[in-house]
Amino acid sequence: MSTTRPFNPNPCVSSASHRPGQHKVWLVILSIFLAAEIPATLFAQNSEQNGSQQDAIEGQSPLASRPKSVADELRRAEQYQFGKGVAKDMAQSLYWYRKAADHGDPSAQVQLGYFYYKGIGVARDPVESARWFARAIGSGSPTAKLNLAVLYLRGAGVPRDPELAMNFLDELARKGDTRAEAYLGIMYQNGFGAPQDQSVAEKWFLKAARGNGPEGLFGMGVLYSTSPNHEHDFRKAVEFLRRSAEAGYVPAMHSLGILLLDHPEIPQRHSGEALSMLTRAAEAGSWRASAALGLLFRDGRGVSRDAGESLRWLTIAVLQGGPEAEASLERQLSRSREMLTADEQSRMAQSAQSWLAGHPASSSLFARAASRPQFP
Repeated sequence: MSTTRPFNPNPCVSSASHRPGQHKVWLVILSIFLAAEIPATLFAQNSEQNGSQQDAIEGQSPLASRPKSVADELRRAEQYQFGKGVAKDMAQSLYWYRKAADHGDPSAQVQLGYFYYKGIGVARDPVESARWFARAIGSGSPTAKLNLAVLYLRGAGVPRDPELAMNFLDELARKGDTRAEAYLGIMYQNGFGAPQDQSVAEKWFLKAARGNGPEGLFGMGVLYSTSPNHEHDFRKAVEFLRRSAEAGYVPAMHSLGILLLDHPEIPQRHSGEALSMLTRAAEAGSWRASAALGLLFRDGRGVSRDAGESLRWLTIAVLQGGPEAEASLERQLSRSREMLTADEQSRMAQSAQSWLAGHPASSSLFARAASRPQFP
């Protein structure tokens, strides 16, 4: 069994205590379960649809006929949302979701709540978001209940009420909702709205994991890899994180890549698995994964040392993560720029912009290929 390693709370910064010959915890594993901010976040409804539905949408023109039913209104909304057969237009998408929502469709009501919370196609309005989630609960949507629980946890659009959030989550968990089970784990792990109790948190994470819930699998991976008050077993952590990553969970991809790099004694399933995981996470919009790639190329760890690629990935990370990423990576960016000429720096900046144009930044915690609902 491996011993507990120190937790580095500063993302993408080398551990000052590293000495030659020791494994260096030079990148902290991203863990929404250990974050100071309540990590529970909202689910969009329509990303739960399967591939055949998406294919059907793609093959239709939204302007071909006037919607005659709620199903037609939903299809029109999704076509504008995803740009299937028409230019993407979130305001138009919102318009058609509202039509379907006013006709009582719970999935449209959830989607409207999501749009209002994130400010997609409309000014951000958490109060209106909560109103639509409440209406969707009345229409029988479990996802709406989960989302409203998150708002009560955060005090966003509604008075902060962790006890009510706990009641909502407990009700869903008793019906086998793995997302609610994982969120209960979060609450007990952090002592937010519940007594801090890691054994109870682990019970909920494990229950979600046994139901193949990616969030629960990730939670178990975190417990076995970075949680300071839990025994560490990195091989177990890798197996949990792999299963979560296979379900498309982006934080698990990032964490798995870092863990495999930090523990070369654990065999990778194929050559380059760690790099592949980080790349997939970066492509899904994880600025921390992009930053990790930048540091790999800077240090020549698992890849050939390349100052240009290092700067390109670090620049991508800043473009994806905004002020938070820029503040975290200021020193790393400066070091990478010092290795390049002004012309080389300019070329890497242009390359980063081109890459990002082909991989639009997303705050989703699920990769697009996954059939799970997406977190904004």
